Amino acid sequence: MTKKHRNKPLDTERDPGLSPELDPELPPEQGVSDQEPQRLSQVAEEEEAASSLAKEIENLAIALDQKTKEAAEANEKYLRAYADFENYRKRVQRDQADFRKYANEQMALELLTVIDHLSLAIKHANEAGGGEGLQQGVEMVHKQFRDVLEKFGIVPFKAQGEPFDPVMHDAMMQVETADVPENTVVQVFQDGYRYHEKVLRHAKVGVSKRPAETAGAPPAAAAEEQTDADTED
Repeated sequence: MTKKHRNKPLDTERDPGLSPELDPELPPEQGVSDQEPQRLSQVAEEEEAASSLAKEIENLAIALDQKTKEAAEANEKYLRAYADFENYRKRVQRDQADFRKYANEQMALELLTVIDHLSLAIKHANEAGGGEGLQQGVEMVHKQFRDVLEKFGIVPFKAQGEPFDPVMHDAMMQVETADVPENTVVQVFQDGYRYHEKVLRHAKVGVSKRPAETAGAPPAAAAEEQTDADTED
């Protein structure tokens, strides 16, 4: 027959000098563990590291935002500089093209004097009569000369009967006439020429103006109405 072991009653009067962690009669959870201070220290370090990391991330975010703004400003300056350079390059190309196009402008202007002299020779020959062979020769030279100029883009433009345009015409005198509207070219003293799209020489012209005796006269319709009113009276 086995003996039943009886639980030994707890001794309520323990040695007061015995530390709780060494007291074999206390449950383990009621004692203070040796790892607790170390764990608390580790938790504090982790919290400090996390706080430091969060601060560093915040600083990095601020720095990234600043660098992003600087990059955007630098990109905007680059785009402006590139646009300015493109405009400059196009302007230089246009200037070079115009220079090549109008490089002979001064020479062409001088050659127009020769054309003028040939035109005068033909005019005087027509007025004087005779010398038809010489006149025909001068006319041929005149035509050939104008053909050569036209080949290089130098052509005369029409002025007779056109409205006066200060961009193309030089008014030498005013001619009183009621046959054409006011400020109309009624006489050409010297032909005007274009060099490609540019006016090489203005045409020297006479411009019409309203005759003095009709400048203050009422329009025809008003005059007729006045006549009808006088007749009724």
